[in-house]
Amino acid sequence: MIIFETLSISVDRLTLQISISVTYQCLFSLILKTAIIFVSEVDVMINVITSELPIIWKFTKSAIDLLAVWVLLYYGIMMFKTNMRTMQLFKGVIVVLLVKAVTSVLGLVTLGTIVDAVITWGVLAIVVIFQPEIRVLLEKMGQTKNEVQHRLSDDERERAMDELVESITTMSKDKTGALITFERRQSLQDFINTGVKVSASIKAELLTTIFYEGTPLHDGATIIKNDMIVASACFYPPTNKEIPSQYGARHRAAIGISEITDSLTVVVSEETGNVSFAANGELTRINLNELRSKLIAELNWYGEGGESHE
Repeated sequence: MIIFETLSISVDRLTLQISISVTYQCLFSLILKTAIIFVSEVDVMINVITSELPIIWKFTKSAIDLLAVWVLLYYGIMMFKTNMRTMQLFKGVIVVLLVKAVTSVLGLVTLGTIVDAVITWGVLAIVVIFQPEIRVLLEKMGQTKNEVQHRLSDDERERAMDELVESITTMSKDKTGALITFERRQSLQDFINTGVKVSASIKAELLTTIFYEGTPLHDGATIIKNDMIVASACFYPPTNKEIPSQYGARHRAAIGISEITDSLTVVVSEETGNVSFAANGELTRINLNELRSKLIAELNWYGEGGESHE
């Protein structure tokens, strides 16, 4: 009896082991088939993606090309929007391109030939005629920026502002011609190198002396960086745009430097004593009563917004 019970237990254990073994085999087989199916699906996806890569890359290149053209076009328009001669040229180019499109669609052979000749020789003519504007564009594109700006303390900027307002007011009342440029974000080092290095604190007496007629440094611009006078007798390329006849060489130079940098230039007319600001290619008349507030608004001494913290 005991022998039969022992045999029965052994058979049950053997049956259980066989069942477990079969279960493991089935599970392993299922995992293996799943892995094979997964690898096959991944292989198919890779093949699909690989076959589509040339199309995707071609589309991406076209998108980048189109975006680059629009960025250059927008950048050029933004830089020359204040130059009426350049804007008129841009409008003329648009008209020529529209005529070219119309001749292509309608099949106008004779007119198309004339337009093609205009486009072929027009490029050379534009380079020759608009050489100053092209030079301005290249200078502006290559202009470096000051990454580190010296932050003035409250006492420094208030003292400097007092000295500036006093000197400009004095020169305006005395009708002493002056050209004072303030460096903002873009570096003016190339123009500083054209003048005489000064490296002095802003003082009303020093500025009025520099621009006093007969002194060696009066004929040219004085450049101010932060609260320091860094150079005098600096040379600027004059603007090529049409300006009113009452403005002289100083005003033309002030507009010229403002067209190729983000600087602010203060001009005092030796004929009338009027004070003007030149920025972004535009000249703005400034009343002496609002001179201080306008300087605060334009200069970056007071951080974003240009507000005094008095």
